Amino acid sequence: MLNERRTVLFLSHADEVSVKLAGSCALAASALGDRVDVFLLGPAVRAIVEAAEDPDEGAARALFQARGAGTCRLLACSAGLVESGLDPAAAQEAVDAVVGWPTILEWSRGVAERFFF
Repeated sequence: MLNERRTVLFLSHADEVSVKLAGSCALAASALGDRVDVFLLGPAVRAIVEAAEDPDEGAARALFQARGAGTCRLLACSAGLVESGLDPAAAQEAVDAVVGWPTILEWSRGVAERFFF
């Protein structure tokens, strides 16, 4: 049974501070038992896909730790993926799903705990 508590993070910046803050927030929410959805937008898609090559190092480490806890999903925006120029197959290995805006809106609808980085 999934926990009813949910946290949604929108990560649209690729700088080290934003990625670290999003990771810390995701890890804390996961540790509290929340189901966490991290939506990767714009430049953050490339940053996280590239960071997945070495998930134990760098600014995105906490994001991958939260994902490894089993209650956190990394979800790339399809438009961000297209803009990044990355190979979609590589991106799908690094994230849990590639989704469009209709899905982002539906999956984040009604979630009070929203954070933007």
